[in-house]
Amino acid sequence: MTKVFVYGSLLSGFSNHGLLKTATFLGPAKTPKGFAMLDLGYFPGVIPSDIHETPIFGEVYEVDDETLQRLDRLEGYHKEEPTSGLYRKMDIDTEFGKATIYIYNNHYGRGGIVENGDWRSYYPNKVRI
Repeated sequence: MTKVFVYGSLLSGFSNHGLLKTATFLGPAKTPKGFAMLDLGYFPGVIPSDIHETPIFGEVYEVDDETLQRLDRLEGYHKEEPTSGLYRKMDIDTEFGKATIYIYNNHYGRGGIVENGDWRSYYPNKVRI
């Protein structure tokens, strides 16, 4: 079993959450400082950042190997060449211990930085615009 920190379309109530149907929800969580959330359109990307102090807000799930493989496909993660896909993986400390987070492999977003680090509160306001 692997703990995974999710922060965008995999959050409960969002479009890709069904991929976590067999996962165990551990609870809401936030990253340590040192990350920034980018608006990529219909979903976000998180990158390491030395200048952002706001944590990224999300949820932690415990997933089996099959679910992890589905998440890897969704996120465009390539185990053999982690920096070649859309996302790579990194382990972070959370309220539930170490968890894997998917890190965006680019540094550009359509809408710039999501300043509050919270896709759940940001996205509905974005859609209304």
